[in-house]
Amino acid sequence: MRTELASLLPLARLLGATFMSWKLLSLACNCPYPAMVVLSESMSPAFQRGDIIFLSNWEDQVEVGDIPVVWFTGNLLPMVHRAVATLYDDGGKQLILTKGDNNDETDEIMYPPGRTHVFREEIIGLVRGFVPYLGCITIAVREVPWLKPVLAVGLFMLSAFSAIA
Repeated sequence: MRTELASLLPLARLLGATFMSWKLLSLACNCPYPAMVVLSESMSPAFQRGDIIFLSNWEDQVEVGDIPVVWFTGNLLPMVHRAVATLYDDGGKQLILTKGDNNDETDEIMYPPGRTHVFREEIIGLVRGFVPYLGCITIAVREVPWLKPVLAVGLFMLSAFSAIA
């Protein structure tokens, strides 16, 4: 039993290091999700489905042309669209209007009911860079039902064999 548990240590170390690295990157970027996978073609040609985008959230204001990642409370997924207009309400709060580069219309229909703009507080980060198509693996794991258990078993076996060697 002790040997079997010891064989899990490399996997536990890998998972722990991955989690700690993610948290450190989150702190460095001031963003809960410093990297995300693009899931739709709405920002084509800037980003394609499967691209990985990198975010930071250090700026107080959003400029027209920036690409904010908006996550409305209650939504399962965020929206990654370009800021096409900004203005300020009477209290000095910045309001942002967004639109996907590949969409004909602005995003008001995607905002919570009665809203015509996004508040700066709803933006979790601004896109700072991307890697093309690297996120296709994540999309495949989400969309191909048998792939997740196969990868899990493969990682477990790899961990077990590396502990034996």
